[in-house]
Amino acid sequence: MNNKHLACLVVGLLVAAVLQWTNLSHQKLRDAQDLEALSRSSYDNAVIARVAEQRKMVILKNKTKNKRDYLSEWTPHINQIKNAQVGEALINMKIKESKIITLSQVFDTFDREKESAITRGLNAQLVLEDDYVKVFNWLANFEASVPAARVSSCKLTKGQSGNDLRMDLLLKLPITKDEGEKKSKV
Repeated sequence: MNNKHLACLVVGLLVAAVLQWTNLSHQKLRDAQDLEALSRSSYDNAVIARVAEQRKMVILKNKTKNKRDYLSEWTPHINQIKNAQVGEALINMKIKESKIITLSQVFDTFDREKESAITRGLNAQLVLEDDYVKVFNWLANFEASVPAARVSSCKLTKGQSGNDLRMDLLLKLPITKDEGEKKSKV
């Protein structure tokens, strides 16, 4: 073999290598284009799904506007009592403000269903005795200042003196979790 044959062989191998490299590059380009088309299709589907979900959200917001407004009005009242001590202090403060005679008071907490929005509550068993106007005004003022409180039981009997009224009252107040309880569970 002479130099010309060897040179032709080398040039032929170089041409074959360039053709192979070009073929591989073209295959990679086709794969990238297919992947790009698949990605573009996935992106378009995701955009369509997002637009559909946004429409659903707008419809849901319009349907629930009244309920959300009602809930936002009640949220400060529901969150008024953060723990049992705050509830007890609030009741005691309201009793002291109106200067009503308290014969007894018992406070205890109770747990509600785990799935409910408010999982704890405070039971307040109060026995009050004073002038019937003061007792009824105290109850009305308490219900106005703590609208989330519920009267579970109210037993009225005659007091010891003429205008006195004895009220055996069972109040239930919602307790929302305070920041300390949230941090301790995490």
